[in-house]
Amino acid sequence: MPSELTPDQVLRVIAALEAAWDGDDHALAALMRGGSVEQPLAALVAEFGESRLLKMVLAVTGIDGLEGAELERAVAEYGQSLTPHLLGVASGLMSGWAVSAGEDVRAIGDLARHVLRALLSFTGRDDPEGVRALLAHLRADALAHS
Repeated sequence: MPSELTPDQVLRVIAALEAAWDGDDHALAALMRGGSVEQPLAALVAEFGESRLLKMVLAVTGIDGLEGAELERAVAEYGQSLTPHLLGVASGLMSGWAVSAGEDVRAIGDLARHVLRALLSFTGRDDPEGVRALLAHLRADALAHS
């Protein structure tokens, strides 16, 4: 779970990812309303996407399981690769998309579907069962941190 988002915010984003995947604009609209002190849904989706993509890249590269000198060496190599640059570009695109989406349900749905597809690209499963499995994993992770 992204440390900058609360478990409730993460669950709200996961519900938005699911609603967008299902094409449920009514559910997305309800999630957009949120509370008066809530961040806009589009901003939460982008922030979650950025954080989750980084977490998945660190898991895939094995960096998240390293310690000490091995970690330092892996981080130095990672920093010299194209990956951090690409993640920076992806993060900028998601943030910009969130700003331009504003309160447009369809634009937020498009952003949420693209974030979900990006996350699914790490699983190798973009079928309905794969989507449900990823959403269940993300929910369990959020609840484990609440």
